[in-house]
Amino acid sequence: MKKIIKPFIYILLTIISFSCEDELVDKAVLDSDPDTNALNNLPSTTYTLTFEDQGEEFDEFNWSATDFGFPASITYTLQVDADGSDFTNAVELTSTQQLSATVTQGDINEALLTLGLNPDQLSDVQFRIMSAVGSGVEPVYSNAINVGITPFATSFEPIYIIGDAQNWDLTAAAELEATGPGTYEGTADFVNEGIFRFFASPDWAAEQWGASYFAGGDLPDELVDNGDGDSNFRYTGPDGTYFVTVDLNTKTITLTEQNYPETLYIIGDDQAWDLSQAFQLTPLGDGVFEGVGQFGNGNIWRFFEIPDWGATQWNYNNFDQEDIDSDLTGTTEGDANFTFIGETGLYKITVSLVDFTIEMEPSDPPALYIIGDDQAWDLAQAFEMTWMGNQVYQGTTEFNSGSIFRFFENPDWGAPQWNYNNFVDGTIDEANLSGTTEGDANFTFIGTSGTYTIEVDLINQTIVMSQ
Repeated sequence: MKKIIKPFIYILLTIISFSCEDELVDKAVLDSDPDTNALNNLPSTTYTLTFEDQGEEFDEFNWSATDFGFPASITYTLQVDADGSDFTNAVELTSTQQLSATVTQGDINEALLTLGLNPDQLSDVQFRIMSAVGSGVEPVYSNAINVGITPFATSFEPIYIIGDAQNWDLTAAAELEATGPGTYEGTADFVNEGIFRFFASPDWAAEQWGASYFAGGDLPDELVDNGDGDSNFRYTGPDGTYFVTVDLNTKTITLTEQNYPETLYIIGDDQAWDLSQAFQLTPLGDGVFEGVGQFGNGNIWRFFEIPDWGATQWNYNNFDQEDIDSDLTGTTEGDANFTFIGETGLYKITVSLVDFTIEMEPSDPPALYIIGDDQAWDLAQAFEMTWMGNQVYQGTTEFNSGSIFRFFENPDWGAPQWNYNNFVDGTIDEANLSGTTEGDANFTFIGTSGTYTIEVDLINQTIVMSQ
């Protein structure tokens, strides 16, 4: 019996001991009156933050230790708010267990803009330190110090190129995105001996910058002063698409010719890494491609100019990771493949090798329709072909000798269409098909009337027919 009683006595004494310790801790917390710390003044009372120095450190903040009345591990958090707001909208800048901290100009600038303060305008702000030791104990706050700070703007309006290459059409203006105050970049077309100038907006009344503004600056040899009353530039190089950078501050312009591939393929897990199954995207012009294909969750892949392991390739590292679709991620190591993290399914993918962006959206299987004599040119009777993948379509239907037709994306007279002109540089079944390059450029079926299986490849511009 004694052997049984002893363990119970031990357990009871342990519980009593812990209860007493908890009471002592609670009492220490309740009875303590923390001695708050003091935040020291900064070396200056006014500061001007700049876009160029946003990565530079702001002046160091220093403070004394807080005494909670008992040993504790204290976390100090630097807060900022607009003067007069009593820290009701306080933004936390950094936390540390040290008695000093530094933050960048950019960090402070972001906080001030979050508080709604105007860029390029001096504003009065306050800083303080919040001291905390964990749950169950209220944080305490230091004194506040007042400082005047002028934040900088972080977003800027683009500028535009308008000239001969844009047919002096305001709606066709080439946009150059702002990368900072007075600095811009983007792509634009140029034509030999074409003239142009820069505009603050696509508006004839907008602020403009021409050759006279850049006089004495650093310009490419291809740009010369046209010597006209509008101060236009004259481009003397060959026709082409160029990546343009403009710095209005230093009066500098650079032009880098962009040579985009004619074809683009996806090769990866969904294609079993088999070159013969490469997913070919349709070129839309100027370095933009699109296509509809199957993407499996967790599958990896990358872009190839042609289905060849030695071909030019584009991977995750080539793209702006902030401008690719949320269904995509990747790795920066090894082959730096993309990884599809969306739900497995059919997707339309649009890829730009101009600004290195990728957009993806779920898609139904695309279709191709034949509308012509055999369908009485009746949209309701349009013959729907089946998508086989890679812009290849197939279907079996009746063809009558001498009948004419063309292909439609959907049964709508305003839909994208493909006619004889779209295939003259490709390969068509000459035993069964002919056509004209004029008017609607319809195909003419010249074979024997009957039921045929027709296969159309819109990318490679081929048509094959068989009975």
